[in-house]
Amino acid sequence: MESLKFVVSWSPSDAKARHITTAHLSVRIGQRTIWPVDGADDVNLEIQVDDLLSYLTEFWKPLILRQTYPIASQPNRPSLLRSEAEKHWASAPEQTTERDEALVTAFEEAHDVSRCFAGFFDLPPLWLMRQGDRMLVETKSTLRNITFDEARTALCAVGDDIASHLKAAHVERWSDLLTAWQARDEGDPAILLAWAASLERSVAQSFVSDGVLTPPRSVMEAANDDDELRIAARMASALPQEQIRQIIALVQGFEKRASQPLDELGAAVRTYIAKSFSDRRPFEQGEAAANFVRAQLNLRNKDEVDVFGAVEDLGVSVHPKSVEPATLFALAVWGPRHGPAVLLNELAQQYRPSVEFRNNWYARVNLAHEFCHLVLDQEHMLTAVEVLRSRMPIEFESRANAFAGEFLLPSNVAAELWQEAKSPRSLVELDQFVSKLCRDFGVTKNVAAWKLEHGLNKKDIDLRVLLDAVAPNR
Repeated sequence: MESLKFVVSWSPSDAKARHITTAHLSVRIGQRTIWPVDGADDVNLEIQVDDLLSYLTEFWKPLILRQTYPIASQPNRPSLLRSEAEKHWASAPEQTTERDEALVTAFEEAHDVSRCFAGFFDLPPLWLMRQGDRMLVETKSTLRNITFDEARTALCAVGDDIASHLKAAHVERWSDLLTAWQARDEGDPAILLAWAASLERSVAQSFVSDGVLTPPRSVMEAANDDDELRIAARMASALPQEQIRQIIALVQGFEKRASQPLDELGAAVRTYIAKSFSDRRPFEQGEAAANFVRAQLNLRNKDEVDVFGAVEDLGVSVHPKSVEPATLFALAVWGPRHGPAVLLNELAQQYRPSVEFRNNWYARVNLAHEFCHLVLDQEHMLTAVEVLRSRMPIEFESRANAFAGEFLLPSNVAAELWQEAKSPRSLVELDQFVSKLCRDFGVTKNVAAWKLEHGLNKKDIDLRVLLDAVAPNR
């Protein structure tokens, strides 16, 4: 990925404080200027650099540590958080709306860099939002991904550059700011834990006091995001405190296992996707990864996949357990101290007690979903699907959903079988055919209908309206 750079052009030196802090700013990714005007290398913004350094100092912790949105919305880009929230505010209690609006406003102040420049209005936005090992960079016209390390390096570099310039001016008014910038990685351990795990500060303090979680000692330690229990807390942070504790305890119970076959498969899949599908949409990456894995595991197209056996043979332990809340469908963990392991919740509403668990269609689909996370999202170590308000980025979940469906029932197989069945087109016949796909491949009706639609679309056959009637909740 290309690197981020804040380009600061200093004005000629002058004894007046205003001229000391005056500079021109533009932002680039690689060789392209993206802000203040995308693609305009000769356009920049005259700023007072102490505004930018004050912003970086004040919001360093959320910029580096926050990986979730502050309310129960999951937009695919940070600029859409407010509009997504407003859809729910009309029917929400006034107290909820007021609290959420304050959280959204605080989020906007922290993550839209353009808001830090005093005296400017209606500047084009420049959003920065961390997602795992990446940073989303959104401007008015585009959304880009860069590595988190590149983003952190760029933010440190521009802050250090401004700090050095102000320090050389020997002006007392900036001494507190310079001291605060140098101490940006320090902080109360409970507060650092709250940012890293998306917890209320009181909850984070309670977990520290009770020994449930070990707090990070610095922003940089927290930013490494290598503690499975903190990540578990972040994935479950929308839940009540006691349920977060339970999920942390579950993850803590997953022993560390050797998993060389999974390591090797994951490395091969990630290399394949990075080389050939890096610019494709998430669902395309998921389907490509699934077909690659099927080939590596020598799976025949028209056979039902033993997904439990496949992941266990790769070194993953699978744990069917009854846990609260019932809305937790599945959980996967991988890290230096725990896993690789997958929890499948027997209490989840989709699981039918009358069916042997390893043959349960929902369990199979959820396990395949988590399998994708284990091979493609290894750096995140822990993922959660349907933990009330999921904390995983939308594109990660979209990719895993696509992987699960394609791994269990390839689109081209569904389409071929439809043609072999004399191309049923009536609602009754199509419903019977989709139900047969469910039985033969061990998938849910939603997945079967979705994969059939995808396969037929490749043949320019559109049965979407009928399939929506067959599987209305897909």
